[in-house]
Amino acid sequence: MYKILVVDDSALMRRVICDIINADSDFRVVDVSADGEDAYNKIKNNPYDLVVLDMVLPKLQGVDLLAKLYNEKIPFNAVLVSSILKEDTESTIRALEYGALDFVVKPIRSGSDTRDVFGRQLVTALHNATKQSSFRQISARRSTSDATKAIEESRRSTLERMENVKKSLQATKSGSSIAQTSSTPARPAAPTPVERKPATAPPPAPVASPGGDKKPPVKPVGTGVRTKKIIALACSTGGPQALHTFVPMLPATLSVPLVLVQHMPEGFTASLAARLDQISAVNVKEAENGEYFKPGWVYITPGGKHMEICEDGSHAAYCHLDDSPPVNSLKPCADVMYRSLSKSSFDEIICVVLTGMGADGSEGIKYLNQYKKTYVISQEASTCVVYGMPKAVEQGGLSNEVAPLKSVANSIVKRL
Repeated sequence: MYKILVVDDSALMRRVICDIINADSDFRVVDVSADGEDAYNKIKNNPYDLVVLDMVLPKLQGVDLLAKLYNEKIPFNAVLVSSILKEDTESTIRALEYGALDFVVKPIRSGSDTRDVFGRQLVTALHNATKQSSFRQISARRSTSDATKAIEESRRSTLERMENVKKSLQATKSGSSIAQTSSTPARPAAPTPVERKPATAPPPAPVASPGGDKKPPVKPVGTGVRTKKIIALACSTGGPQALHTFVPMLPATLSVPLVLVQHMPEGFTASLAARLDQISAVNVKEAENGEYFKPGWVYITPGGKHMEICEDGSHAAYCHLDDSPPVNSLKPCADVMYRSLSKSSFDEIICVVLTGMGADGSEGIKYLNQYKKTYVISQEASTCVVYGMPKAVEQGGLSNEVAPLKSVANSIVKRL
């Protein structure tokens, strides 16, 4: 069972989160905190497996707490609870850079339906966090230290007991009438190791296209430029951290546009794009409906929308944001993006699949291969936070190249 610290300044929210977590047999809340400074001291001195952390806290904000732990090399596993306010989404993106494993969106309204959705998302995030390669075995590591302390305490108590026996014998030999009795302190038990159930990933759902009554693609604004190639990238769990490594390695002279799907809720992709734009040579933005794709730009699909790549009469590509229902419970869905490219006029499509849970992207690329020339790069397993999406691509025989994260940008440049 995983031991959890819940950090939130609202007593009501702490109670709600604790009830949700304790209802799952794999997790148990063992401590709570109402401010960042108290949480820092508790994390520093206690072996929590996971920290559920609100981003807005008194004394020390959530992102500042993680920055302090990160800079002091204090190990932690954090799942964030964030609102969709702009300042909170920006802090959440920064917190992911400091090593937070995942985040869930705090409900705006109180109600049983809203709480149920939030509860499912939180428990899913906690389970996903424990399956990540970057999940630290904190309890196991610290319990070794605790066991060492227990042995030392036992050794001291044994020495004290022997000293008492020695004094009692000396008193008996000297004919003392005062009986010396020795007390035997209880031997402190070494902590039992935390039991972990084997992680089991849910089977991938069948691929589908967006359903419902779709509106026709909006007419693009302005004039577009036709490029012979395009880069289409997909990522999920661990994606923000991977993008913070990958995107800054792209050259400013990138001759084609890059479109990408990162599984994120609505409101967070704009902050992700803004942060990546600050640290990269290429331009990065959240994609807008009807805008043309320009060479040297990276376009992130907005959370809560599907992206389809369309073309005008001159075969210049532009963005169509589709508000159809989720596909395989995903919105945005990478399969939708890849399938839309099957109708394009690109000479070649460079498909890139980075870290992520599940198999999104693989069926879309498989479909795309029937109609277009593709070159598929998947992230190498040891550099993935979760080797799910790249694994599905590689095991499906779709990868032309398997590259570690820090080599993906160079692989793209070489292909171009």
